[in-house]
Amino acid sequence: MELPAQGKALGEGAIPAVLQLGRGLTQLLNEVIEHQQLSVGLNDVSQKEEDEIIDVLAQACRDVATPLIVTVRSNERVNEVLSLARSKGKRVVTLISDLRGDSRDAFVGIDNRMAGQAAAHLIGQLISSETTPTAGVLLGDYAFNCHEDREIGFRSHLRTYFPKIQLADVTVGGKEDLSDQTYIAVKSLIKHYPEISAIYNVGAGNAGLAKALEEHDMAEKVCVVSHEADHITIPLLRNGTLNFVIAQDPRAMLDKALEIAKPTEPSIQIDNAIIDFGIYTRFNIPRFS
Repeated sequence: MELPAQGKALGEGAIPAVLQLGRGLTQLLNEVIEHQQLSVGLNDVSQKEEDEIIDVLAQACRDVATPLIVTVRSNERVNEVLSLARSKGKRVVTLISDLRGDSRDAFVGIDNRMAGQAAAHLIGQLISSETTPTAGVLLGDYAFNCHEDREIGFRSHLRTYFPKIQLADVTVGGKEDLSDQTYIAVKSLIKHYPEISAIYNVGAGNAGLAKALEEHDMAEKVCVVSHEADHITIPLLRNGTLNFVIAQDPRAMLDKALEIAKPTEPSIQIDNAIIDFGIYTRFNIPRFS
């Protein structure tokens, strides 16, 4: 099976990175790989079916001496392939979204539960004084552990500190960053909650979210908190459709993932490498975007 690799060719000693991400973040990571000339072969599997992803992972795991960086939905088949490879000596590093403990050696990414809490704090401070404040939650895919952790952090913080806020959630699901499904989900959310004050986008498609808000003339009326600073979200920040994005430096993530994948001192074991995240507005666009 031919892999759609980007960045450095896998035959040139590159570490394979099998990534199931939204197109904005995938493009941003690939730009970092090319600009920094990192020894990473990026395999974008975001639009592939489960069987194809399993095939890609199995092929990437054949050479147990070469580490693997991976971001995929968590399921039994994925965990089985990776845990078997690790039992043979393969080193596996999860990036952005974690997997089961026996499926990987280390996780590199932000504290997603804390990120959800930060989103809740922003929204709570802004809308809790309203008479009947309502916040929408666009749920991505629970098979991505990062989405689940963000939602848990968001709900728990609102429940503890802003119990007055009513939550209205919509599950988008589907392939990662599927704009059309997000568009339909947001239109439904607005129909049922026309007085909605804020939306937290856990991991759905930002382009579809923006399109639905603009069609209902609500882009400037609803406070929106989303994730990632990329070629999709930055224009939406600049025009005011998104109010805040929670994001991390992709270069810092990749550098740390490579450092752990090929440690200079193998005896030193790292389970989690938590990367700092920032909260960005149109007034402090990050340079890494």
